[in-house]
Amino acid sequence: MKKLRIGMVGAGFIFDWHYNAFASLPDVEFVGLCQDFKGDEAEIATRRKALEKKCGEWGIMAYASFDAMVADPSLDALIIGSINPYHYDQIMAGLKAGKHLLVEKPLVTDLGELDKIKALSVSTGRVVFPGHNFVYRGAVQKAKEILSSGALGQLVCSSFVSSHTISEGHAGGWRSKKELSKGGALMDSGHHLVYQMLYLLGMPVAAQAFCSKLVRKNMEGEDTAQVNMQFADGSLGSLMQSWASGMDQGINGIRILGDKGNLMITDALYFNGEKLSEDVQYGDSFVRQARAFVDSIQKGTPPVSTLDDARNALEFIYAAYGSSDCVAHFGPR
Repeated sequence: MKKLRIGMVGAGFIFDWHYNAFASLPDVEFVGLCQDFKGDEAEIATRRKALEKKCGEWGIMAYASFDAMVADPSLDALIIGSINPYHYDQIMAGLKAGKHLLVEKPLVTDLGELDKIKALSVSTGRVVFPGHNFVYRGAVQKAKEILSSGALGQLVCSSFVSSHTISEGHAGGWRSKKELSKGGALMDSGHHLVYQMLYLLGMPVAAQAFCSKLVRKNMEGEDTAQVNMQFADGSLGSLMQSWASGMDQGINGIRILGDKGNLMITDALYFNGEKLSEDVQYGDSFVRQARAFVDSIQKGTPPVSTLDDARNALEFIYAAYGSSDCVAHFGPR
């Protein structure tokens, strides 16, 4: 079988994870990389040299621009790993050029753009695959099987928690501007929690969010967000994403309680205290996602997390942000 030839736009830290994942697959050739060059001539020259150096180290091609990469007829697929504001135009250009696409989360930040992407994906017959890598962890998929079996009985409550710090570069770059990021911790890292929640439990029927800026005060968006939820079965849930603290030992993870059992995904998947799967690692999730992306192209296997899930995740996050403006405030009694 002919190898699938892939290129990527975006040379940030996420490139290394994608490259290592796809390079581990025997039916894939990772061809090259490009990035969006912005700034004055000196800055662009410096970044271009850094890109060429990186590509030389990895043994891949350094494309002069995204336009050059998308126009390469030898490429079958692209990974869109650029910053949020560039996703839509690059997705549309990729589809029009006949490329299959894996797009980092959030796929886009405008709900209206999702309809146009889905329509063009259908008309061109090309895959648009949301980069929701955490649902490709074996532990998460096994947890889904257990939940679907009814082994937990009536669900009572659930929690989805992630707290970690971010680098100074991330805190001071495009993520610090709402015009570019469209949100803070919830829109960015919190996306991982949201799409896992949707995969495991479905869309809540009600939600109320609280957002705070506690440590990263230079950022226009929140560094900590918490959403309280109720699901159709009456069970309650909470979701918390923070960039304010790395003191997360024993805090982070997914926990789901029913009247007949419980699930926990932390360093492994535990069902009623019994360890069932250790497939939780970040890097492994990229390998499983890469395999699923290739299978979606070569075999027509649907993604675990679809364009509809990308829409639901974005709708949930925007609803949460909207609800944070409608909070009952209690003064001293």
